[in-house]
Amino acid sequence: MAKKKLKFKDIIKAVGKQPFVTSAIGWAAFAYTWFVGKTGRFDVQGQKEFEELIAKHNGGIFVAWHGRALMLPYFWRNTRVMKALVSPHQDGRIIATLLRGYKILSIDGSSDRHALGAALEIVKELENGTVVSLISDGPRGPRMRLNKSVIYFAQKTGKPVMGFTYSSQGAKVAQKSWDAMLIPKLFKKGVVLGTKPLFVPKDASEEEMEVLRKKFEDELNAITFAADEQCGLEKILPGEEKKSKRF
Repeated sequence: MAKKKLKFKDIIKAVGKQPFVTSAIGWAAFAYTWFVGKTGRFDVQGQKEFEELIAKHNGGIFVAWHGRALMLPYFWRNTRVMKALVSPHQDGRIIATLLRGYKILSIDGSSDRHALGAALEIVKELENGTVVSLISDGPRGPRMRLNKSVIYFAQKTGKPVMGFTYSSQGAKVAQKSWDAMLIPKLFKKGVVLGTKPLFVPKDASEEEMEVLRKKFEDELNAITFAADEQCGLEKILPGEEKKSKRF
C-alpha cells in the first residue's frame, strides 16, 4: 500500500503545534502588545471602578470578547491575583504564554474539553478572592454572544461581573477570522470601555438569569460599538447564534 504523500500545508500545521513554536508566537504577541501599549495613547475607562469593586467584594469576574482580548492583559497587568480561562488548543497555549508575560495565570479548559474541572476551579478561585477572566464567546464562537456560564459563576459565588472592550485608531480587523479580531497598531490613540457592574441574586430563576445574560451581552456589545465609533472603525456585528456545547 502506497504511503500518503505529505502536503506542505500539513507539514507547516504540524510544526506549528510544536511547543517551542507556540511559545515563540506567544512571547512575540506579548512583546507586540507591550509596545502597542507603551507607544499608544489609550483612554482607559472603568478600570478604577473595577479595582474598587473587586477590593470591596474580594474578587470578581472580568469578561471580554475573543476579538477584543489581545490588549486587555496589558491594561490589567497590575491587578491583584488574576487568572484567565484558556482553551487547551493551540490558540490557548499561545494566549497562556502572552498572559504569563503579564503575570496572569491560566486555568485550563473550554466549552468542550475539561469543562467540569475548569468550572469547579473557577468557582474555587472566585471564592478565594481571585479575579477570574472569561472570554465568553471563545474558543469557537459565535462571536459577541455571552456564554451563560458567566451568569452561573456570578450567581454561585456572589461576585460582581464587569465586561471590558477596547478599540484603536487605524486598527486592522481580521475579517476572515470567526472572532473578527482587532489588531492595533503602534503609536495610535485608543479607548478602553467597561460595562456597569452586574450582580446575580442567589435565588435568581432560570428565566431571570437569561434576562440578565441577554442584558449584559447587549451592554458589552454596545460599548464595543461605541469604542469603534470613537476610533473611526466600522461596526462589527455579533455572529449568528448556534447551538453549541457549553458548561
